[in-house]
Amino acid sequence: MKVKGLLLLLFVLLTLVVAFFIGSQNSHLVPINYILAETEMRMSVLLAVTFSLGVVFSVLLIIGYILRLKWRISSLERKNKKLSQPTNVT
Repeated sequence: MKVKGLLLLLFVLLTLVVAFFIGSQNSHLVPINYILAETEMRMSVLLAVTFSLGVVFSVLLIIGYILRLKWRISSLERKNKKLSQPTNVT
């Protein structure tokens, strides 16, 4: 388990370093058109916001999927326990 934690930490640090380099090279202003408004934002900030939104959306989907699987497992375990109980036939 410690190896997984260390690998995860290294992956996060590597991602942050790459994000820093990408952000430092993309300082141009880009126009962003909303439905009702328009604004200009630095490309590095735009990349950070869209990446963060993508990570949050993905994590929410994964959590929903995992919760659904856990619910299904507990439901099947209850059915299995109910079926494996001995019946008293007299």
